[in-house]
Amino acid sequence: MIRSLPIALLLSAGLQAYAATVLVETESFKNPGGWVLDTQFIESMGSPYLMAHGLGSPVADATTTLKLPQAGNWRVWVRTMDWVARWKTPGAPGKFQVLVDGTPLKPTFGTQGADWAWHDGGTVNVAKPEATLALHDLTGFNGRCDAILFTTDPVFQPSNDSAPFASWRMTLAGMPEKPEETGPFDLVVVGGGYGGMGAALAAARMGCKVALIQNRPVLGGNGSSEIRVWAQGGIRRGLYPMLGEIVEEFMDRAKSSPGTFEEFGDAKKEALVRAEKNISLFLSHHAFRVEVDGNRLKAVIAFDTRSGHIRRFAGTLFVDSTGHAGIGALAGADHT
Repeated sequence: MIRSLPIALLLSAGLQAYAATVLVETESFKNPGGWVLDTQFIESMGSPYLMAHGLGSPVADATTTLKLPQAGNWRVWVRTMDWVARWKTPGAPGKFQVLVDGTPLKPTFGTQGADWAWHDGGTVNVAKPEATLALHDLTGFNGRCDAILFTTDPVFQPSNDSAPFASWRMTLAGMPEKPEETGPFDLVVVGGGYGGMGAALAAARMGCKVALIQNRPVLGGNGSSEIRVWAQGGIRRGLYPMLGEIVEEFMDRAKSSPGTFEEFGDAKKEALVRAEKNISLFLSHHAFRVEVDGNRLKAVIAFDTRSGHIRRFAGTLFVDSTGHAGIGALAGADHT
């Protein structure tokens, strides 16, 4: 998302001028190119981000249209990190550049800091209010960029608050204070791996109204084309002849490790779920907050990892199929 906000108002000789700030979240880039969306560290660094996962070969540029309220000089800040710095490893393998209308900012990013932080990108002169903004990978070794901020205030420095949906970022993004109401549902399933898919399909076929929330753009979790872990568990065994019959409907058919994209059938999984009239599917939605009443879970709050749109999922029953018990922990359930 790209939003602007007046952050100061100056009065001089009867004329009004303002310092403006424009925040660009990289997950909202119109064309991600070869950069991939990483959602696995939202709780620790506050946001999804784009990553140049090229296995050593630089990936294609991620691009979007930058819309500023005015042409002229803009101070730039880039939220990034050197992902190997915590191990004191030399070389900074995740190097990348930020380009405005094809011209790179002076600094090379991804070269400093073991933690996520806003790095000074210097000042850029933008000839027109609308420009092309790009991330240019230099290495293919997992350069990371969370957001890019443009400001006309020379002393403004963005907060490094790492909480998901920090208030100042929500203000800049123009997000409403209250999430959109979605539901209510008989069952809310968080996590669209094999366990979550099985729970959602079984409940829907028994007549329950189900929300299935998955923070990746595909279903299957480890059994998707993104990870490609084989479905090797035993099914239809002994006293349990029906065990695994739902999994059989969407499991992979890989002949050897790691299998091919086609063998993991992402489209088949999604089509199977969408064919169930009792399931509402929410791909690319990350659950980051819950509402409880006493010791009972009332609702899950999730956001669209591309647009930032926030939704509230009220339900009677909930399934935590996140793989790391994230919803249970947020709800205060006993865990070790």
